[in-house]
Amino acid sequence: MMKKHCCLILILFSLSTAALYAQISEGGYPLDVSPQKSVSLVTRSIFHTPRFDRAMIPESAPDPVPFKSVRFAHPFPVQLRPDNSGIWYDAGAYRVWQLSVVSGGAYSVQIIFSRYRIPQGARLFLFDARKEFVLGAFTCRNNKSFGKLAVYPVPGDSIIIQYEVPADAADRGELEIGTVYHDYADFFGLKNRVEPRRLSGACNVDINCCFDNRFKELQQAVCRIVAAGELGTGTLLNNASNDRRPLLISAYHVFKKTKNAEESIFDFNYESPFCTGINGSDLQSVSGATTLASFDSLDFILVELSELPPPSYRPYLAGWDARTERPSACFTLHHPNGDTKKVSYDEGICDSARYNKNYINYGHWKVHNWESGTTEGGSSGAGLFNPDMRLTGTLSGGNASCTVNSYDLFSRFDKVWNYRPEKNQQVACWLGDSTESSLFCDGMDPYESEEEACTVISNFFTDDLHCTIPVPEGGTGILTGNNTFGITELAERFNDFSTATLQGVSIGIASFRDLSDEAELILRIYTGDSLPSFAEKQYRFPFGMLTPSAMNYFAFPEPLVVSGTFFISVVVPGMDSLALFQSDRRHIAGTNTFLVLHNGAWKEAHELAGSGSQGLSLLMQVVVCGASPVQPNDTTWQDESLFRLYPNPARNYIVLEFTNRLSMHNVKLFDLAGKLLQNEQYANRMYAEMDVSSFSPGIYLVCVEEEDGKTEIRKVVISGL
Repeated sequence: MMKKHCCLILILFSLSTAALYAQISEGGYPLDVSPQKSVSLVTRSIFHTPRFDRAMIPESAPDPVPFKSVRFAHPFPVQLRPDNSGIWYDAGAYRVWQLSVVSGGAYSVQIIFSRYRIPQGARLFLFDARKEFVLGAFTCRNNKSFGKLAVYPVPGDSIIIQYEVPADAADRGELEIGTVYHDYADFFGLKNRVEPRRLSGACNVDINCCFDNRFKELQQAVCRIVAAGELGTGTLLNNASNDRRPLLISAYHVFKKTKNAEESIFDFNYESPFCTGINGSDLQSVSGATTLASFDSLDFILVELSELPPPSYRPYLAGWDARTERPSACFTLHHPNGDTKKVSYDEGICDSARYNKNYINYGHWKVHNWESGTTEGGSSGAGLFNPDMRLTGTLSGGNASCTVNSYDLFSRFDKVWNYRPEKNQQVACWLGDSTESSLFCDGMDPYESEEEACTVISNFFTDDLHCTIPVPEGGTGILTGNNTFGITELAERFNDFSTATLQGVSIGIASFRDLSDEAELILRIYTGDSLPSFAEKQYRFPFGMLTPSAMNYFAFPEPLVVSGTFFISVVVPGMDSLALFQSDRRHIAGTNTFLVLHNGAWKEAHELAGSGSQGLSLLMQVVVCGASPVQPNDTTWQDESLFRLYPNPARNYIVLEFTNRLSMHNVKLFDLAGKLLQNEQYANRMYAEMDVSSFSPGIYLVCVEEEDGKTEIRKVVISGL
């Protein structure tokens, strides 16, 4: 069948953008304004916070059962407005207010707007001195009912706030900076954007290393919280009405005060991909929430986010269980020490316990020890889930760590449910139905309709190793970066979508070095059949916005609709240095999706990789919404099947996708006479390929056996053509 593709040849758009930092905003770039040379005006344009020294923070007495949030920043209360600080500029169609805030020695600076109401047409940006790390544009869409706005920390010890108002606007809105946070712990500093890092202990397990596909949806409910200079964890919850309200539960001590929820940031999808161990992208966030209920003696808080995370975030609303049974075989999903998302397992049964004398008796579930992983500061507020994937508690604290195999205490959800009768101190009236007859609820995808649903697609396999590979003899450099071999562009192919809307892409960047004044990453979108043919879009991102040894998320300024096969490419820079991660050489047939522009012609990258390589892919994840992919040919698939098999008929290889990744799979291939031709075992994986290129044409039998004895047999046709 002929593949569908977009036949419309478009002009190649070149967009310079700083929309990489994807706190909900509308993209764009701040206007250039001429700096004032008057000494008095320059003085007014810069605000310095008081001197800060970490030694000024008094040390607290050791707590026998410590909380598990972590403080990273010191607050400076201020009242900075356009009428008492900064400078106004005339910039054609706009009047521009600009203020520089300096907090000497800070690793990053975070701004909280205590008053935020801007009119239609106005824009707000925040950026560093080199205008490489840019947040915004924030617009009237970011106006909240509570009139505040928290923005993400900007690396470095200075930050520029730029407010652009249409020159003819009668209403200039209201804007006031109420708090400046000085990052003294280097969680969001420049170093953590240019060097590999692991913030949490080595015993922690990345969520994508857990080999349990049940987490695929649930992990989308968990976020990192930045609240009043502290880091914690939160979980989105469903309610009995299934009305898609963005309700989130966490620990009260993370916020300290209920009003601090309005000034908090909630980071989603901060994960290391594919069990690679590299840093994830941490900049899909929602700003602000309203507190619905809290009770300090149970250490819980229930808030409603200022908006439902958009479809491109792929949020999930977790289920919960308010019954009194002791949880067993539990796990928690969390952000220890502000790190990428982790999972910890407990195989035992929880006991009821009291956190300390300031908390209600038997108000917490006690996890005696973790069989896998642990928790740390930053894990506070994380949910305790039972095997039914329902939340049964939220983490307050404990003594568990990578060095001490000890206990943790989770606020009991059955107590949080309605221990207190007041509406603002319980969750039953917010999560239950009108009868309050049901004490448990399953989770839901708030964007489950096909038109709204978003997913992440990638050609990188779970078992692939990320690396860089040298170019063949006759050249120097690597396949995925600077070289003397004639490779000038790198592309990844995504096959057979009848239609898809692209929202953005995460790319694994191994390293970079800016040698020119305005170093940029150039990203292109193509459509075509087997090779890139039609140039759809081009975007430019400053090198200063990149993080090495990490996934970097590039949000497109506007959604892009494609059909058929599409390609995402990165141009190899001429003067600057850039290297992307790719898969290691695969010695199995038919799995190449990585292409290179070599001496002006597109080629399959594995043809240049040598050493018998049969396939390569770039480390790339694309956020696709409303996608209608052409499905692999497997007409025998049933919901209860142990595996999916394709292509069928096959020529060189067959692919098996297992249903249960927790078990060992024994895969055998027979001919119709019952002769065993291949016998392979696959542990803790969901994907396998078998090379059948040497077999004669005919009908064969594939047998998959799980470790519990379950067996399934399928026929596969090998065409040999």
